[in-house]
Amino acid sequence: EENEHQMYLGVSLSQPLLKNFGVKTTKAAIHAAEAETDVAFQDYRQEIMQTVNQAVIAYWNYFEAQEKLSLRQESIRIADKVLHDNQERHRTGKMAETEVFEAQAGVASRKSLLSEARQEHLAAANNLRSVLAIQADASPLNVVATDTATTEPAVFNRSAIMQTAFELQPDYLATQAQLRQADIKVAYAKNQRWPELDLNASYGLNGLDFSRSDSWKQVRETEYDAWAVGLEFRIPLMGGIDSAGELRKVQLEKRRQLLALKDIEIKLANDIDTSISKVTGAVEQRNYANDVVEIQKKLLNAELARLKSGKSNSRLVLEKEDNYRNALEVALKNKVKLQTALVALELSKGSILVNHGVEIMER
Repeated sequence: EENEHQMYLGVSLSQPLLKNFGVKTTKAAIHAAEAETDVAFQDYRQEIMQTVNQAVIAYWNYFEAQEKLSLRQESIRIADKVLHDNQERHRTGKMAETEVFEAQAGVASRKSLLSEARQEHLAAANNLRSVLAIQADASPLNVVATDTATTEPAVFNRSAIMQTAFELQPDYLATQAQLRQADIKVAYAKNQRWPELDLNASYGLNGLDFSRSDSWKQVRETEYDAWAVGLEFRIPLMGGIDSAGELRKVQLEKRRQLLALKDIEIKLANDIDTSISKVTGAVEQRNYANDVVEIQKKLLNAELARLKSGKSNSRLVLEKEDNYRNALEVALKNKVKLQTALVALELSKGSILVNHGVEIMER
């Protein structure tokens, strides 16, 4: 008729032997999340690479505008000198007034080109302001582009470039991380197809008496210990249709990632080949443009000598000077074109962050 007090103190253990067996299965979600973190990190690196690329391109555009402005200022200086000389000769009766008009027209046309160069310089400066997060105002951007052009390699080691791309290209590394994630999911899905077979074990101490203290005393004195060991087996009636479908799904996802990785490898090889071809072509064009500059410079000097000896006229001198300035501007354009081609190659192989000292990935 009295109340009885039952107490139990013990431990139990359940160890999966088929489904959910192993540390890898237990930590599958953690490893998949780590792979997802790697993908996000490579996306972040891709954004930084694009930002650095925009900054470098903005710099070289500003450099070109700066140098073009300087060339056209020098062209006006030469035309002004010719005009001044013609005015002096006309004043002393040694030259017809038409020669003065020719020189005046040359100065006016060059001032028009100078105004155009100033507009281009302003546009390039504002683009540089955007990169530097500086708001445009009435004051000029007191920045002078001083970096010289980098020297391109004579021969490109394509295998070394491809190896660098495999180590640094964000798209390739992100796809590799997605492939690792797919492998984790496939291994987990395969494990989930197994039936459940668990090893269960328990050990405990019992106490049963009419008071709490007496019941607890029995537990402390281990008078009535109990243990059990057994296997528990469960199998779905329909054979695990849902787990089979999930396995098929992740296997297809892995196949898709393999195809994506192969596609990126092909694209990387083609992009790098195109970039190398552009660099090679830019080098040839720069060299040809420099040869034209030397020829036009000699022609201008010869025409200036003929003018000094009275065997030429202002129109021919200004025409030769115009040809020389155009050759200089073409050479400048090809010089900048080579630099942008080298930057594009850095971007293709993923080394742009390393080369500019802003890489954030441990190699």
